[in-house]
Amino acid sequence: MPDLNPDSALDILLKSQPTLWRGRDRYNDEESVPTGFASLDDALPARGWCIGGVTELLLGQQGIGELSLLLPALRRITTQGQWVALINPPYIPYAPALTNAGIRLDRLLIINAKDDTDTLWSTEQVLRAGLFASVIAWVERSTAQKQRRLQLAAETGNTWATVYRPLYSQQQHSPVSTRIKTTIVNRKLTLDIIKVRNGRPQTVTINPSEFDDSQGAEWPIPQTHLSSANIQGIHQSTLKRQSLGKYDLPGAQS
Repeated sequence: MPDLNPDSALDILLKSQPTLWRGRDRYNDEESVPTGFASLDDALPARGWCIGGVTELLLGQQGIGELSLLLPALRRITTQGQWVALINPPYIPYAPALTNAGIRLDRLLIINAKDDTDTLWSTEQVLRAGLFASVIAWVERSTAQKQRRLQLAAETGNTWATVYRPLYSQQQHSPVSTRIKTTIVNRKLTLDIIKVRNGRPQTVTINPSEFDDSQGAEWPIPQTHLSSANIQGIHQSTLKRQSLGKYDLPGAQS
């Protein structure tokens, strides 16, 4: 057997450790779900939303298209018959928009939680179970230790995880794989990638028309901060929470 070049041997060893961060090396064998937005895929080393990792979306305000950003990937997942869990969404997702986006409503599970503690616990358990292809959670307050638990749970369950947090959380350390600041600038959704494993910080902008294509309807990107009533109007839905017995949930016994 020929001797390996020491540099090659070290490179193989490093690449065999998915939890090891390698600075700005763009080499990445991680699985991913394409975002559906070419400019965003180009900016992410995995060429999409990382499977087996947590992506934090830090919001300057709600109702700016933060859920629409995930629709193309959620469509891909649900049309393949895989499950998506929404944990403690601030408003009931708008069912007609989800349907227009091609998402199967019978593959969505909404989990309510009374506070951040319950949300974080539920998210960790669902991630570790590995029964859902995507887990999305909304959290107001967390800690580096709790976010680390979510990151490890996503790795264990090999799940694409998304956690929405307030913009001020940017000032706090978080050991997740990706952190993206999400704001509106000149009527465009602006994504500042402030941290990404095996990648580098950069900014991506998405036009409202790209949302129109992904969800089959015009999305009202706001120019200024929305009031609670405005946000609730955008998210108000006819999607009803169903009893678990109605659906063939992953892992359930028939």
